[in-house]
Amino acid sequence: MGQPGRGRRFAAGVRRHPRAWITGSVVTALVVAGGIGAAVVTTRHSDDTSTAAQERGMTAGQALQQPPEATGMTVTLDASAAKYELAGRTVEGNEYNGGAVAPTLRAQPGSTVTLTLVNHLPVATNLHFHGLHIAPTGDSDDPDVCVAPGATHVYRLALPANHPMGTYWYHSHAMGLTCPDPGGHDASMPGMSMPGMSMPAPATFVPGNVENQIFAGLSGALIVGDDRAGLPEPLRGITAQTLVLKDVQLDPAGRIVQGDTKNQIESGAPTVRLVNGQLRPVLTMRPGETQLWRLVNAGADIFYDLRLAGYTFTVIGEDGIPVAATSTPETVLMPPGKRYDVLVTAAAQPGQTWLQTMPYSNGPQGDAYPQTDLIQVRIDGDPVPAGPVVSGALPGAPADLANAPIAWRRSVQLSEDESGTSFFVNGKQFSMGDSIFTTPARLGTVEEWTLTNVAGEDHPFHLHTSAFQVVSINGVTQPYTHRQDTVLVPHQENDTPGKVVIRIPFDDYPGHWMFHCHIAAHEDNGMMSYVNVVK
Repeated sequence: MGQPGRGRRFAAGVRRHPRAWITGSVVTALVVAGGIGAAVVTTRHSDDTSTAAQERGMTAGQALQQPPEATGMTVTLDASAAKYELAGRTVEGNEYNGGAVAPTLRAQPGSTVTLTLVNHLPVATNLHFHGLHIAPTGDSDDPDVCVAPGATHVYRLALPANHPMGTYWYHSHAMGLTCPDPGGHDASMPGMSMPGMSMPAPATFVPGNVENQIFAGLSGALIVGDDRAGLPEPLRGITAQTLVLKDVQLDPAGRIVQGDTKNQIESGAPTVRLVNGQLRPVLTMRPGETQLWRLVNAGADIFYDLRLAGYTFTVIGEDGIPVAATSTPETVLMPPGKRYDVLVTAAAQPGQTWLQTMPYSNGPQGDAYPQTDLIQVRIDGDPVPAGPVVSGALPGAPADLANAPIAWRRSVQLSEDESGTSFFVNGKQFSMGDSIFTTPARLGTVEEWTLTNVAGEDHPFHLHTSAFQVVSINGVTQPYTHRQDTVLVPHQENDTPGKVVIRIPFDDYPGHWMFHCHIAAHEDNGMMSYVNVVK
């Protein structure tokens, strides 16, 4: 279990309320912060919070199924609160398009996708297209858009012709429970029908609702093009698996746990880790077969440290960007929001192994996660000839920024209060109308940012609109191998802050480029800001 306040949602100034599973008592609370609905949720007894208890009624060991796909240039997503089947157990949460697993969206470089979001939730919502290099304004990837209950908003995602091909994801980026209304009315009352709004909010901190909505089910994979096209010709037709990693915590009635100001989501509590909504599914490969695995951490708060026992991963893409140099690690660390495209080649002989997440701690103020089996990988059937070894740069890998002229240098400090209930960037909590920077960034330039972490837990830093290049970590120069949109900033140790230096190319798209910690509880509670980008 994490330290007090870790991974929770609190309103400013609200003290931590002991969880019933800690005290052994039963507490009821009116849930007003989640997307599931205003319902009384009974917090759990200490003897029914184990992972095994939450898995009761679920079916393990089924053949791995791919998420459903929403294809075409016109797509509709209906966000609803509902009961649905999750790994064979009826649960209550949020869903897109009537399924336990959100559909995988597909887009092509140079195309424009028209996506209609229909909000059937009792609270406001919206969408962020995480990692896409598209405009952060208008009907594109503007996180200020607020879609009230009963309202519809149409997004138009115009991807540039040279957009990298790889794995991205989408999720709710709701800045609060209600939409701001210049007339002073609550613009999120159920039954209202209005277009999504984008307008300044009061310059005071308002807790967001990202954690609840992602945790309840509002996130899914998004694939641009097909990065198999950049592989050697014999590998371009290999099987591609989309593996969406998410966890759920369930109360005894099968409701996905939600937070309010008194009873919070505890990200270190026992949880059920699922892949494509399945419990420990079985993935079958033929001896010698190479597959492409598109790995997506689409959860709200927790980390995955993936290992395939007896194997290495060949990383060909990170955060949707083709790499400039492949690597073959035994493990890949995936904080919330992280994606990897990896090649896996089965052994030459039949057998089996497990894709696992290994024991991992993200710092003394954070959580310690246990080792957990995720997918059983069975090697069976007729062998196939071994494919070529993939190494070096993949087509479409961006240029090295090591020698780029630096137009501006900025400092970003990540911190939190002692209770772990309020989070800050440069000492400030998020405000839509107030960037931590007074000087804008300019298109056509490259900036160097120094990210420091003075907290006792790691913070995954995410930048909207563009990927960046990591220059150094804790003073150690990093050779250029890739760009990314999410990087882990290490926690402070022995009074020495963790430090990551990055370089950001502001190639195009004026507007507010947001950045935040991608532990959703942290961005909800203040660890977020933006840089204004001008022509």
